[in-house]
Amino acid sequence: MDMIIQIADIPVSLSFADCDPAIHARIIEHYQAFLTQPQDGTLSIQIRCESGAPFIPPDISTTWQIRTSAHHGRIEFESYYERGWVDRLENRGGLLLRPQGDPENFLRVVYAWLCLEQSALLIHAAGVIQNERGFVFFGHSGSGKTTLSRLSLNHTVLSDDLVIIKKQNKTFRLYGVPFRGDFPEAPRTNAAAELVGLFALSKSDRHYLAPLAQGDAVARLAACVPFVMTQPLAAQRVIEICSDLARHMPMQTLHFARDNGFWKVLDGFEKIPSAA
Repeated sequence: MDMIIQIADIPVSLSFADCDPAIHARIIEHYQAFLTQPQDGTLSIQIRCESGAPFIPPDISTTWQIRTSAHHGRIEFESYYERGWVDRLENRGGLLLRPQGDPENFLRVVYAWLCLEQSALLIHAAGVIQNERGFVFFGHSGSGKTTLSRLSLNHTVLSDDLVIIKKQNKTFRLYGVPFRGDFPEAPRTNAAAELVGLFALSKSDRHYLAPLAQGDAVARLAACVPFVMTQPLAAQRVIEICSDLARHMPMQTLHFARDNGFWKVLDGFEKIPSAA
C-alpha cells in the first residue's frame, strides 16, 4: 500500500508494511488534500507498525520531545512512539510506528530539511490567504498564532503552526501544510499564494502595525525555523534565506487585540519591499 504526498511541490512516497489497515486509512484521510501521482526521483519512506515499548518514556511534566540530528546526508528522528531515518544520498528512509504512533512529527522534520535543500523554509507561523494574497504571522509559542487563525476563518487558513515559504524566480510564495498546532479542527487546505508580508505578532489592546528593523526581523524569523538550526551550515543557510526575505518582503510587527479587527489594518496592505 503506497501513497504519494506533495507539500510545496515537494513529493514524498510513503509505503506501508505490517500496518493495521485502520492506521493506513487514518493516514490517507489525514493527508487526502495533499495526495498526488507517482513521480520520478521521489524520496521513498517505508512505514512499519510494531508493538513495543515507547522509544522515549513519556513524561507529562515536559513539552513534547522530538530528538533529531543530521549528519552527512542522513537524518535521524525519534519521539515517543516513532523512530525513523532518511538517507538523502540513497533517497529513501524508514519509519517505525508503535500502534499509537503518527507520522506527522517525522514528516515535519523531513520537510524542514527538504525545504532547506530547495532554499525554502518550514516556519513556525500561522499562514492565511486573503484575496489571493499570502500573509505569514510568526512568533514564539503563546504569541497568538492560533488565536489569530481562529479569528481568520472567513479567509483561507493554511495552518496555525507551520507554513512553507519558497522562492520562485523573484517571487516568494506561501504554501499550506497538513500540519496543525492547537487548532486541529481547521481544514487541511492544500493552497498557495504569493506572499505579500510577514508579521511578528504582539498581543495588544488595539490593532496597529509597527516597523521592524531588518536585523531584528531576520533574527526573530530564524528563531521560528525548527529542526535544522542545530547544524552550523544549515543554520547559516537559514540566516541567508531569512536575510533575502527581509530585503525583498515587508516585515512588520502586528499588534492585535482578541478580535478580527486586525484585518482592517491589513486590508489595504501593499507589498512594498522593506528598507535596507
